[in-house]
Amino acid sequence: MQKLVILDGVFDPAEVDLITAFDYGDGREKWYELGSNPVHEKILDICRTHFDLSGIVGYEMWRNSSNPGRHIDKDEVLFEKEGRVVTPQCSAVYYPRIANMNGGEFYTDDVRYFPKTNRLVVFSPGIEHGVSAYTGQRMAVSLNPWRVRPHGR
Repeated sequence: MQKLVILDGVFDPAEVDLITAFDYGDGREKWYELGSNPVHEKILDICRTHFDLSGIVGYEMWRNSSNPGRHIDKDEVLFEKEGRVVTPQCSAVYYPRIANMNGGEFYTDDVRYFPKTNRLVVFSPGIEHGVSAYTGQRMAVSLNPWRVRPHGR
């Protein structure tokens, strides 16, 4: 059964500031071992209430400030090499800052919603999703927990 959960007001202002100020690098997925970032791992704690994260070894995380086309979160290197789709335990998108937005809907085949400051969206693995074109400020932090470290990470 596929699931998509939308939660508002998930962090206090100090935590939102820490997440916003974090150095996410160049926007590509980076690997984090469990315990390396306690504030972001609160997202994992919320994910655990909706998905089985037992046995995860870490997570990919990145800041997304563009509008990615339709895709499935997966082990990209494995897909490129072998054409196999291997997905994380779930996917999470957190919006620490949204301002003056027009557009920017997150969408799947069944759901559309607009981002909102301090909103967390958690969804089942394998759900094809994307973001519509937008103007304004949209900071999205994506996090994918894995039981096996993805190739190339």
